[in-house]
Amino acid sequence: MKKLIKFDIVHPAKYLQQKQAAAPEIHTMDLPTYRQWLLDLFSNYGDYYTYYLNQNGHWDAEEYFFHDPVFTRKVAQHVFGRTRARALEIAFRAYRRLTGRHRAWRSYVADAYIRHRRPDVLFARSQPQPSAFWQPYRKDALLVARLSARLPYEWHPNDFDLIYTDQPHFKQIFEVHGVESILNDQGFEPRILDHLQEGNPSPGVVFVGGLGTENFAARTEFFERLAGRTKFTWWGYWWEHGGDGRSLQDFPNLAAGFRGVTSGLEMYQTYHDADICLNDYVDIAGTVGFNQRMFEVMGVGGFMLTRMAPNLAATFPQGIFATYTDEEDCLKKIDHYLAHPEERAAIAARGQQFTLENYSYERIAADFSADLLARLADSDTK
Repeated sequence: MKKLIKFDIVHPAKYLQQKQAAAPEIHTMDLPTYRQWLLDLFSNYGDYYTYYLNQNGHWDAEEYFFHDPVFTRKVAQHVFGRTRARALEIAFRAYRRLTGRHRAWRSYVADAYIRHRRPDVLFARSQPQPSAFWQPYRKDALLVARLSARLPYEWHPNDFDLIYTDQPHFKQIFEVHGVESILNDQGFEPRILDHLQEGNPSPGVVFVGGLGTENFAARTEFFERLAGRTKFTWWGYWWEHGGDGRSLQDFPNLAAGFRGVTSGLEMYQTYHDADICLNDYVDIAGTVGFNQRMFEVMGVGGFMLTRMAPNLAATFPQGIFATYTDEEDCLKKIDHYLAHPEERAAIAARGQQFTLENYSYERIAADFSADLLARLADSDTK
């Protein structure tokens, strides 16, 4: 049986902080119990890979949440013991102040855990640290990444043995650097359906996701105009890194329609209850229409209105979501589908059936498992 550690995050960070503040009992949990508490949020990518890897008989797979200080503290206690972990943290921080070295405590703890667990695969699904962090483990583990957003800071494809992406132009970039890259799908986790409630009032026309003036500039400008011409509410976060310095308050229509941070089951419930779930793509996507939100909305049976993209016709069948081409077309489509709830319901039902049949993480994780096992077998024979 092969060991895999998947490094991920609960996103956005403010959502996790709110959940932690409302659950003081987490501080008395041991590491496995707290890890499960995090996974039960169903935030971001949860355990959508590792859950199915653990079911197929070939893997001992687990989740590691790199940027959660509560998780880091419990890992330290698990590896070093409670008393020694506290003493080490105090000594580590004092050493940093005295020497000016900048290595983070979370990196020290993660290193100790990796060396304790001795995994065969390190899977950086999220990229919360410089990619050079993984190099000390290269001779003992297969280094795997997944990237579909912008290239992270201090990140290089050659620091990995294999990179997954859903962006064809990323695949080309990685392969130019001589790194094997595989296109793999986003998907939907059907276990979420067991947690949804029926009969809630609709929040109307909604968007859930990140906005701001760096990675989301075009999307932000579009939604600001749209929100000024139709009733429109959104949940998510404002990207505060880089950009041109403008804040949410510089976009008065979006500020008026903002309903706060959300993620996990609350986000899925919003998609399930809404009349129309709007979708648009990040700036780096170019002409490719493909993001995780599409499968989240369709998976829970929500009605999606997404921006038209050239790849959609070749990727999806007709009639499982609606599309718009520009601001005027989007407004017309909103008016039309609000006036035709039966049509919306039929489209949403077809979208959900298609997603569950074709984009389940059970299938995605099975393909992922086969890829990794083949590469591990090749390395064992060399």
